[in-house]
Amino acid sequence: MVARTMIIAFLVLLTYLSVTNASNITTDEASLLAFKAHITSDPNGMLSKNWTKRTHICNWIGISCSKKHQRVTSLVLKSFGFRDSIATDIGNLSFLNFLDIGNNSFHGQIPDEIGRLRRLKYLYLQMNNLTGQIPQSLGFLTRLQFLHLSENRLFGNVPLSIFSVSSLKDIDLSRNYELTGSLPNEICTNLPVLEYISLQDNQFVGELPSGLNICTKLEVLSLSYNKFTGNLPRDMWNMSKVQELFIGWNNFIGDIPNEINLPSIRKLSL
Repeated sequence: MVARTMIIAFLVLLTYLSVTNASNITTDEASLLAFKAHITSDPNGMLSKNWTKRTHICNWIGISCSKKHQRVTSLVLKSFGFRDSIATDIGNLSFLNFLDIGNNSFHGQIPDEIGRLRRLKYLYLQMNNLTGQIPQSLGFLTRLQFLHLSENRLFGNVPLSIFSVSSLKDIDLSRNYELTGSLPNEICTNLPVLEYISLQDNQFVGELPSGLNICTKLEVLSLSYNKFTGNLPRDMWNMSKVQELFIGWNNFIGDIPNEINLPSIRKLSL
């Protein structure tokens, strides 16, 4: 009797897992079809020909799925000439860890719903026509390593929550021209693995924080063409890993110290 009960329970569990998996695949498919429906320009007909019910979702162009769960883990549609807004349904791709739709003509705001993609590690939205402010919800992406939002038309204050995502290695917000804010004092403490940060060609203000030498993995610091002010912190000249340092075209004052300890420097622009 006990064995029969265990068998029945096991079969019920298998049925539940099967239904749940089917539902999840269906959710991913519905989200991607909504993403497709928002696109008004598909110059090469890539999505109209391939993203159809006749083809399994994991075989769609630009899509990769996990073998274990058969869920969408990667969406890469870079440089396809797509035009229109980004569907909010993209936030339902709960297994997504790689999103690259850079170098297209997407416009409108970055959906808040992207902040629900808690597995996301790579977010590439650069070289589009996105407008509005950077959503606060991006600060919820606790696994994010690469954030590229450069060459859009984003404006307003950059959420401080982004500078607290401790997994971030690479931040590029350059050439939006109207982004503003300041670098938090705890940037190196909060971003211990930061290797690259570019804020150039924007409207960032304030003094640079002290303690930049604590960014022990930082290789590129690009802050040119902003409105930073004040004296340069002395410890900035003691960063062991920095290879490229660009701080020209700001409003800095004061002296450059006689002793500079930048052993890895290759490019220095003042």
